[in-house]
Amino acid sequence: MEKEIQRKKKVLIDLTNYGSLTAGFGQIAANYAAAFSSMPVEDLHFVYLLRQKYMQEFGPNVTSVPVRRINKFFPFTLPKVDVWHAVNQQRKLLRIAGGTKFIFTIHDFNFLTEKKPWKAKMYLRRMQNKVNKAAVVTTISHYVADVIRQHIDLKGKEIRVIYNGVERIDMLEGTQPSFATGRPFFFTIGQIRRKKNFHLLVDVMRHFPEYDLYICGDAHFAYAEEVRNLIREKQVTNVFLTDVITQSEKIWLYRSCEAFLFPSEGEGFGLPVVEAMQFGKAVFAANRTSLPEVCNGHAIMWEHLDTESMVQSIREHLPDFYKDEERLTRMKEHAASFSYEKHIQAYLDLYRELAQLS
Repeated sequence: MEKEIQRKKKVLIDLTNYGSLTAGFGQIAANYAAAFSSMPVEDLHFVYLLRQKYMQEFGPNVTSVPVRRINKFFPFTLPKVDVWHAVNQQRKLLRIAGGTKFIFTIHDFNFLTEKKPWKAKMYLRRMQNKVNKAAVVTTISHYVADVIRQHIDLKGKEIRVIYNGVERIDMLEGTQPSFATGRPFFFTIGQIRRKKNFHLLVDVMRHFPEYDLYICGDAHFAYAEEVRNLIREKQVTNVFLTDVITQSEKIWLYRSCEAFLFPSEGEGFGLPVVEAMQFGKAVFAANRTSLPEVCNGHAIMWEHLDTESMVQSIREHLPDFYKDEERLTRMKEHAASFSYEKHIQAYLDLYRELAQLS
């Protein structure tokens, strides 16, 4: 077994977000850990970089190593690898041994609007340093690729767009959550952060008293309390912040909702809209950032994010939406095109390409 591993090219995948399943990067790390370890790959051996408490066996073609402070100063404390993949821009870059090809994946530039100017500049400097060390920069949409070109000096380096893989959940069983009232409802999901614009939906729902709205996701942010206060002040009784939900509850909500509402202005990709499309649901989304690209004509886009425009759009498009069977079929086919198999294969091809150059 040891000789077989030695003859293979080594690829280190930084999965230090593994275990944080309520966060997007944690879910990506979990999916990567499962996907690469199950692939029948003859020429590559994977090294997973994990936090100590999540160290475990992933099969014969994976070596798990713990991240330690000493790694930052002494690269020889980590296995020598041919390719190193930082799967998101938040990971601290450890000192990489000479000859190793570095892939740097960037998901978004939300810090430009979320952080104070001085802090945003600091984040940009860190990102520039990582790009300087990269052999290839990858990203999750053409929208983010354009933002990278605006703010980062690529020094002639290539950006490759590899769309996120989206797990097929439309065939799985769902569980009705305890908070479901039994009334028809709209659904939305995401971390309850200002960039998601969930507060806009409170006034929208005053015009749809026959529907409930469930806003689901991590609600520990200060913005969540602002939304709760707005619901109380407006005396809106059909909007519910539910906090985090389970996977099976999410599936039930997608399957059972009348429409999926997503006014976010802070997406690098927009996974929830693709999930909603898997179920053939009417998706109403902000015509902002990556969402027009990812929706690709299969959603109703809100050009203006004011209450009147959003309400009018729902009233105009929802009543007849489910009568167009061909449209629903095209939507589901589009959603299925963001497969994890395609995503993983794109990275395997890139690993092999760079490993030959190391």
